Amino acid sequence: MEQIIKRPKISLWLDTRRKREDNIYPLRIQVFYGRQKLFSVGKNLSESDFQNSYKTLKPKGEYLKTLKIELSALEAKANEVAESISHFTFEKFEELLFASTYLELNVIDRYQAYIDELIKTDQVGTASSYSCSINSIKSFYFEGKKNSGGIIPFDVITPSFLHKYEQWFTGKGKSRTSVGIYLRPLRKIFNVAIEDKIIDKELYPFKKYKIPTGKNTKKAIETNDLKKLFELDLSHNVYQQKARAFWFFSYQCNGMNIRDISELQIKNFHGTYFSFLRHKTKNTTKEDPKPIIVPITNFVKEMIEQYGKLTAKPNDYVFPIFKAGMNALEKHRTNQNFVRFINQHMAKIAEQYKLNIKLGTMEARHTFTTMVTRKQGLEFAQEALGHSTLSTTQNYWKGFENETKHEVADMLLNFQ
Repeated sequence: MEQIIKRPKISLWLDTRRKREDNIYPLRIQVFYGRQKLFSVGKNLSESDFQNSYKTLKPKGEYLKTLKIELSALEAKANEVAESISHFTFEKFEELLFASTYLELNVIDRYQAYIDELIKTDQVGTASSYSCSINSIKSFYFEGKKNSGGIIPFDVITPSFLHKYEQWFTGKGKSRTSVGIYLRPLRKIFNVAIEDKIIDKELYPFKKYKIPTGKNTKKAIETNDLKKLFELDLSHNVYQQKARAFWFFSYQCNGMNIRDISELQIKNFHGTYFSFLRHKTKNTTKEDPKPIIVPITNFVKEMIEQYGKLTAKPNDYVFPIFKAGMNALEKHRTNQNFVRFINQHMAKIAEQYKLNIKLGTMEARHTFTTMVTRKQGLEFAQEALGHSTLSTTQNYWKGFENETKHEVADMLLNFQ
């Protein structure tokens, strides 16, 4: 008669035995095998987040869905380790689960470590992109496999793997441009792992496999359309009026990103100009970031008088987009909603007044760069307003005297 081998039962458990003031408790891996033993995983959660993610079949909201995926992967990994042990002992289980090579050679773990660092530096949007990337790769890798756990070794991801992923991805009706969006984070994870000497550079698959690049030609809005847009009578629609005001604020203020507008505080204002550090780069640049200087024109003054305030505490926000005490995730969601508000109403303006142009927030930034290039000769300002392009433009822009900056800012709203 064949002997039935008893296997351990594994689950996740939130250790709420001791009351904590912050209501955040340590997460444990709970293992039953004749007796119970708990293993710390170095992660803390609130009871509500734990219940509404891990304990819920279909969590609501991006954060809880992502958290459930992360916790389910952790549980699956623990089960996979337990299954690999022919004669189970708690000691062997702990050794394999927490062995550095076992964890570090797992692409999913390296992704999660990088995502955690992004969240710590308030780069929630970038963290979300990395989560989408690894979730897509996991869907491809584990498709048809019984084990949907948390292990994808680095050496599995070869040029052949990436070509097959591309075919799988585009086979779902998605573009090759989107393939690039999902694979650039993976390339970054490989580069970081090589820099940290976790893997050998010979495992790098992106020498032979080239990530697809899209041809998304960006087009600046011409002066006559800008003039028409600026002079439209929108007094009958306060939402369109507000969306246009913030669009032109972005356009005249160095193509300012909406997130940076949301982050503006009263302490950033200094008489005839205000300064700010780009949210995207202030935590990633290797050198001390230099503030971007923006002259306060008459339009900027009127805009702030109507939609903001400068008479409050130094750390108060100029515009009532963010609220004091918001965490990084709340700021990210609030900013996304505000960008959506601007884009939707600007699209309605374009349709209603037959402008036949795209009026999203990205067009405001790109139009700024194009106009300054044409009128001031910024030869190295590139056609597309990407991250590196904006940095180059800003470095040049910082070299001008404040008076010159004022002249250029005023020129941007001179449609003659």
